[in-house]
Amino acid sequence: MRSRYKTTGDDMIAVTIAGRWHLHSLIMHIAEARGGLGGAMRRVLVGLLGLVAAAPVMAEDRAEMITASNPPGIVIAMLNAGHDPELTTDRTGDPMIVSRGPKASLFVLFYGCNTETHDNCQSIRFQVAFDRAKPWTAQEALSLADQLTFLSVRLDDEGDPFLHWDLVLGDGVPVTTFVKNLRAFEESVTLAADIIHAEEKAELMRQQ
Repeated sequence: MRSRYKTTGDDMIAVTIAGRWHLHSLIMHIAEARGGLGGAMRRVLVGLLGLVAAAPVMAEDRAEMITASNPPGIVIAMLNAGHDPELTTDRTGDPMIVSRGPKASLFVLFYGCNTETHDNCQSIRFQVAFDRAKPWTAQEALSLADQLTFLSVRLDDEGDPFLHWDLVLGDGVPVTTFVKNLRAFEESVTLAADIIHAEEKAELMRQQ
């Protein structure tokens, strides 16, 4: 039995068709009362019917958008992309997503949030950190950033590299665009890991 409170896709189509038919009948009635359907009235009819038809499409497109103001939507997109994300908060109270992997953890940090309510965020940052045995230099970090387009690199106080990928989401981006950026960041992290740990791997090879 269909719930009276749940609208399905078929319901939306039926409502749209019914609305268009009702609107058409109403305008035809007005036109007849005024002596016919002239060019101006035809343009009004076409415009109004177009708005009614576009409404469910616009709603559907909006549902497929990823925004920083909707962290659970990002969690779902990451789940579908094969991650194991956990929605939590950072030290300031803003949203934060953590996806822990076997070799590194991916953090999604949120920016441009309301300073009091910690919602309505505008942008996000993918972040992965590496722990090196020896500190990296600023020159090495700059060299890595030059090799990997769109990837930002910074060093903490101990010389460990942090990899960033920033996205300004604003009113939203399509899910496919979000996932493409996530995949691109993953690929960059994989390439960066080989460079970051190259010296340590070489040292291990010499010791064997």
